[in-house]
Amino acid sequence: MANIYLIRHGQASFGSDNYDNLSPLGHSQAQHLARHFNQRKIRPDQIICGDMLRHKQTRDTCLATLSPPIQHHEIQISRAWNEFDHEQVIAVYRPDLASPEAMKQYLSQQPSPAKAFISLFSQAIKQWQHTDNMTQYSESWLHFSQRVAQGLSQLVQQGGEGQTLFVFTSGGVISTVIMQILSIPESQFFNINKQVVNASVTQLQVKHQRLSLITMNEHGFFEGDNRHLYSLL
Repeated sequence: MANIYLIRHGQASFGSDNYDNLSPLGHSQAQHLARHFNQRKIRPDQIICGDMLRHKQTRDTCLATLSPPIQHHEIQISRAWNEFDHEQVIAVYRPDLASPEAMKQYLSQQPSPAKAFISLFSQAIKQWQHTDNMTQYSESWLHFSQRVAQGLSQLVQQGGEGQTLFVFTSGGVISTVIMQILSIPESQFFNINKQVVNASVTQLQVKHQRLSLITMNEHGFFEGDNRHLYSLL
């Protein structure tokens, strides 16, 4: 049996010119996640990481905080675990909000910026999933789903008996994995995606080449005295 831990990146820089960069809170979340793994005596035999900066930063901060730290380890970089281009998905839906400055101004005018963004994002994703004009997107919903499925299939093949795999990725990818394992319809994608906490853990197990979902969006380590580390965006 192999255990796979899908790790969402720590909080990125929402609202800045470069979203793909961990915030100070994001680094703190990755450090605390590592301490959680230390307490449970969980260490990876294999490390897979998406090709985005926030994935790599979460990985590096987490591995450096493990006890003992992991500094020299073969790490597999795989674009299969990259997030979809959420900024493009929003820009196609609302071209007037394509720039970070326009988005900041729009959200600053809303009574609840977080709720306004969630509503906007949900509608943009629906359009991405169902539009007939896929030339507007660098990656269609179908191609994104297929890419995630291929990455998941590769994990099943490389997860040897007794192995522990850490996969540093994003919330949309994790949501799609959950949907594929549990045969959840695509209409529920956003409902799952909006609940995936930064630096949360979703555990899978591979046994006899069969994949099972063990935990989903585990983030209890951000409760109590560590509640200040909890974030979604």
